[in-house]
Amino acid sequence: MMKRITIIIAIIVASLTTNATAQRYVVRDVAAIEFELNVGLATAANQMPQYGNTRQGVDANIELRYNFATAPVDLGLYYSICSLRRGESVGNMAKNFAFDSQNLLVTSDYIFYQGRNVQPYAGLGVGLAWSDINTDGSIHGTHFAVMPRVGIEIVQRLRISLGYKLFDRANNHLVLGIGLVFGGGLR
Repeated sequence: MMKRITIIIAIIVASLTTNATAQRYVVRDVAAIEFELNVGLATAANQMPQYGNTRQGVDANIELRYNFATAPVDLGLYYSICSLRRGESVGNMAKNFAFDSQNLLVTSDYIFYQGRNVQPYAGLGVGLAWSDINTDGSIHGTHFAVMPRVGIEIVQRLRISLGYKLFDRANNHLVLGIGLVFGGGLR
């Protein structure tokens, strides 16, 4: 799985550098600071056979970003809370788990096709994740976290994103979200 993710990240980086050289140098006329509120649907990757009953959950996040005026790049601080439900089968016993996690990541996005009403972007977040698996005896953990993501920004106010949070083999998950952006936009 890590080999696939590494290949995907390498392809994204290669496409970013190819597009970066194809675009002419422009100064973006955007406000420096923006804030995003985002909510989405989370789906766990089923990488461990005993977790056969995975259900979708909810992911909510906030992100504060700095937009560079001379490059199609932003740098941000991302915080999210996610809640999923999973089932475990051990012999004839079945248990349900509430998997809750929090992420604090430093993010960066590359914005394609600047100045248009629909702007695709690709980015990466790196930081920490805290997880709880709640049955009667909770399991707590702190993990290194990575989140590659892609999405589109529509008229500098609406973001639709798809990210994959990697931090714990049993609980990596995909998040499809929609967010509202405050600030940012054209100056």
